[in-house]
Amino acid sequence: VTMDEQLGKLCCCLKVYFPCIFGDAKGSGAPLVSFSEIKGSRVKISNFYVAGSGTALVNVPLIQNRAYWEFKVVELGHFCAGVCEPSKKNLDGQLSDRKKTWAISSKSLKCEFKKGDFIGMGYDLSDIRPVLRVYYNGKLVKTIKCSKDMQGDVYPCVSVEEGCMLEANFEGSLQPFQYGPPQNYSGIMFTRDIL
Repeated sequence: VTMDEQLGKLCCCLKVYFPCIFGDAKGSGAPLVSFSEIKGSRVKISNFYVAGSGTALVNVPLIQNRAYWEFKVVELGHFCAGVCEPSKKNLDGQLSDRKKTWAISSKSLKCEFKKGDFIGMGYDLSDIRPVLRVYYNGKLVKTIKCSKDMQGDVYPCVSVEEGCMLEANFEGSLQPFQYGPPQNYSGIMFTRDIL
């Protein structure tokens, strides 16, 4: 590993943990895609980490044609990840308990999760019905066709329990995606970034 590569990784880490020093990675002063205030009372959010017990939503809806984001498993436990229509109901429960939610459960995937594993989520609006694709360490493991009767905006969301801690990467701008977005996908964009 060269000195330039080491410095590049160090700067990426500093940008994540000390955004006030570096400002926005895009240099535009635009807000970052991150977790919103819509979360369960027992969910703990710190920068891009989520832990505790319950559900948390991201601060922007998915309106671009194809969006991609990743979660890194920091501590093992149960999690669900996907998209949902915004609602403050049942945030202390898991995504699997909510209506108008399309998600996968770590228990339903036939994967032996370890610390450091990555779950990638690809949301595709380019077809007649939206599609959610789930990737485990870069390999497609599940495709979910979302309901035709989805009303309005949907938001990326995650729920955790049983000691699970995840680190989110929503944009790929502060640090690159571990497995990169699939072809024709990009990190989640703020609405004004699309215009």
